[in-house]
Amino acid sequence: MIFILAALLCGVPVAAAAYEARAPGYQCAISQQVPAEAVLERGATGTFSVWPVGLECRYVSADGTELIVSPGWFTTGLAIGGLMVLLGLFVLTSLVMFQSAQLRSRTVNP
Repeated sequence: MIFILAALLCGVPVAAAAYEARAPGYQCAISQQVPAEAVLERGATGTFSVWPVGLECRYVSADGTELIVSPGWFTTGLAIGGLMVLLGLFVLTSLVMFQSAQLRSRTVNP
């Protein structure tokens, strides 16, 4: 049960970022992170970024310069934290199972 919760903790931020990236152009156009100098009439494009996890948006300014807004590290931090919890639980469970097997072998064989 704990493994399932830890896996969800790890997977939910990544799934949310992937869900946001399903229509990247639209998500970037309505984003609240649009730079002030961006001209939305020239369009906004977006791609799913693996590192850091999230939606990377590209805008064009009035002078033709491409403006890139990278995703934040919060989602990536949650995913890494969840992965570390999952790994820690796996190691602790393995140690407990190993210790339990050693105790049983000592009590069975006098």
